[in-house]
Amino acid sequence: MARKDRELKATVLLPADAESYRVQTIAEGERTNTVEVAKAQAERIKMLGAAEAASMGGIGKAEAEKMRLKAQVYRKYGKPAVTAMVVEALPKIAAEIAAPLAKTGEIVILGGDGGFGITDEVTRLAGQVPPAIKAISGVDLSQVFRKIPGAV
Repeated sequence: MARKDRELKATVLLPADAESYRVQTIAEGERTNTVEVAKAQAERIKMLGAAEAASMGGIGKAEAEKMRLKAQVYRKYGKPAVTAMVVEALPKIAAEIAAPLAKTGEIVILGGDGGFGITDEVTRLAGQVPPAIKAISGVDLSQVFRKIPGAV
């Protein structure tokens, strides 16, 4: 009986224990590998986030400095600086005003005066732009254009 026990142990139990140990070791290795890969990915994401945050912080600081310097110039030069800023913004304002009209396929204006009121209406609308800019910025465009040679 002892011989059969030793034979059983040698042919079945020891190889089974060895295989069990091998499978367990492989599983632990794969688990360790998976954990380390996850840690590395987490660290990578953390580092990317930190780099992005630093970049955004630098951009924010640069924009704040730009605004501070502009404000300093506007304080130093007062009304002429604000006037220059408004004149610089006029093309953008005009584009914003004209944008809805660019999407219009057809405009029909009804009037009983044979169409002569259209010119008056367009003139009236155009005349509202300088007072609106003055209300927003304090810059009187009529004064600005008087100072420009050849302007109306």
